[in-house]
Amino acid sequence: METYRINSKLREDDREYLIHTTNDPSVGSVSTTVFVDGVQTETVSCPHPTESDPQEVLSLVKMTHGEKKKEVETLLRTYHEVVQQGDPDTTYQLGTAFFYKRFFSEAARLFVQAEQLRPGHHQAANYLGMTYLALGRFEEAVEAARRAVSSRPGYADYRNNLGEAYLADNDPEAAIVEFQQAISINMYYGDAYLNLGLAYLLASINAGPAAGKTHSVEKITGYVHKASLIYPEFKKRSDFDEGMRALSSGDRGRALILFKEIRDARKESRRKEFSAFYMRFVTSPGLATEKALVERISFLEGELRRNPTYVDLQAELAHCYLEHARLTWRKGVEQFRKTAEMNSSLPGIVEAVNQSDQVRHLIDDAVGKITGKR
Repeated sequence: METYRINSKLREDDREYLIHTTNDPSVGSVSTTVFVDGVQTETVSCPHPTESDPQEVLSLVKMTHGEKKKEVETLLRTYHEVVQQGDPDTTYQLGTAFFYKRFFSEAARLFVQAEQLRPGHHQAANYLGMTYLALGRFEEAVEAARRAVSSRPGYADYRNNLGEAYLADNDPEAAIVEFQQAISINMYYGDAYLNLGLAYLLASINAGPAAGKTHSVEKITGYVHKASLIYPEFKKRSDFDEGMRALSSGDRGRALILFKEIRDARKESRRKEFSAFYMRFVTSPGLATEKALVERISFLEGELRRNPTYVDLQAELAHCYLEHARLTWRKGVEQFRKTAEMNSSLPGIVEAVNQSDQVRHLIDDAVGKITGKR
């Protein structure tokens, strides 16, 4: 079967976006990859039967490429619209969409703007820290993560993210403190246990051959083992056993590399899960429709059944419930008003309208306080 290739280039703000789509006849798949200034962001593959008709494959290549090109164009268009609006919540939400799409430079700009628009925006600071970490800007990642933790010291996720920033900045001792705090808040935090093992492992490497009981293999192995009990998928990876063997044989550098790969693979898996969902925000940035909110609530509920201690999602779900309540309550108030216009003599209708409208204002006020708009 012939190999087909399609390339498209977009330019925005002196940045070049290359969309490359091709089929691989040997495995029967069509893949689309996006590059930003030559740096790969994400690749999406669509399988097809290896015996497919060449014209069908060509049509699939064209369709896949067109969809990805439209997606990138939509992202960039929404980016400019949101920047002009100057709303901190919308700016932050769009930043998460760019983050999960691996458009890290754009995401960083949006999170910075969200913090500027609303000082103390802890969610934006938290994501900014993760974004700087992905960009390799470790000192800035630490500073942003510190702001998030300072604002919400009881959030295990923020503690874990600050610990990862310290770890990347080669400060395992500070990282250990944060990972231990995360575990004290959530004793079933598998990511923090694995990170704690990584931090002690890096500390032992930095300490050299003289590393004593503080950095013992038993302690490191114990934390990695706890992580695997919480997330059994860790043990299914071949590099898990290899990492354990490297640790027991004294090859700590190799063990560090392998366990980092396990951690990063989990993070990438979650990124892919979230990517498609957060892209929906781009087409409905205000979450203004009841349908969009219902879909978002359903998604968040499903994620939290698997990750009940994910603080960001818990807070977002609470916000979505209130937004949904506000929309449906407004519809109820309007329906009462229509009823009153049709038959104002209906017993209790005027009182129902007034009381419902008062509750609507209370809900609006509650949502406003949570989002910082009141």
